[in-house]
Amino acid sequence: MALAPPHPVFIPPQDADGFIWRYTDLAKLLSVLDRSALFFPRLDKLEDPFEGYYTKSILAFERLSFEDLPEELKGQIPNEQAFKNVVGNHRQMHEFAKNQREITFVNSWYCNQHESAAMWSQYLKTSEGIAIRSSYKRLTESLSRYDEYEVHVGMVNYIDYEHEKIPVGNIIAPTIYKRKSFEHERELRAVIWTMEHGKNDWGTGNKLKDVRGLYVPIEVPSLIERIYITPTAPDWVRDLITSLLKRFGFAIPVVQSSLAEAPLY
Repeated sequence: MALAPPHPVFIPPQDADGFIWRYTDLAKLLSVLDRSALFFPRLDKLEDPFEGYYTKSILAFERLSFEDLPEELKGQIPNEQAFKNVVGNHRQMHEFAKNQREITFVNSWYCNQHESAAMWSQYLKTSEGIAIRSSYKRLTESLSRYDEYEVHVGMVNYIDYEHEKIPVGNIIAPTIYKRKSFEHERELRAVIWTMEHGKNDWGTGNKLKDVRGLYVPIEVPSLIERIYITPTAPDWVRDLITSLLKRFGFAIPVVQSSLAEAPLY
């Protein structure tokens, strides 16, 4: 089983059976059904350039001199040589973080008991949008077929990148942090760090340098509890998805988003 053992950086949601959602489109749903796999894009290929990198406060610390240290830090760092060692470690870590974006792959879910009108609007621009409903428990169990790399799964931490810090002591911590601006996404993230156990490297040793993402095998019936179609989808979309599911041998309910319901007066 490739699911990684408990990790201090990757904190599961409070309710393992609570709903998680994957907002996507018809073509990507078809890919999941056809391949029985989830796509994990490479971290440096995502739209947010801050993904997987340290905050400004970490970089600001490296520009300080020993004399400039606040009094509370001087009590923890006894002399200038110790300070230089700490700064050197910090620089190594943030350089490592920048490089490891090329060898890290992620798959993201919206974690909430209810649908999100904002997520429908943000990720789906046509009437052919899809939302896959699952749970943390289903996701982790469905990944049990994958044995090439370990998969870490946990809730994303949203912080102020101007003033707050990402812990420096753990080299994969930056992969599970994002800016406060994305807090509405309530992201549950599955992370594959391919350097684990010496299986990959970066630079000339990165065997995945030309790969934009990884297809990770999953058990479709274990993962997908229900499929929702966008509130504005015509009937043929539901009929088509139902037909596709039958063709692949999956008995998964297909329903229209409740956001399409008319009010009762």
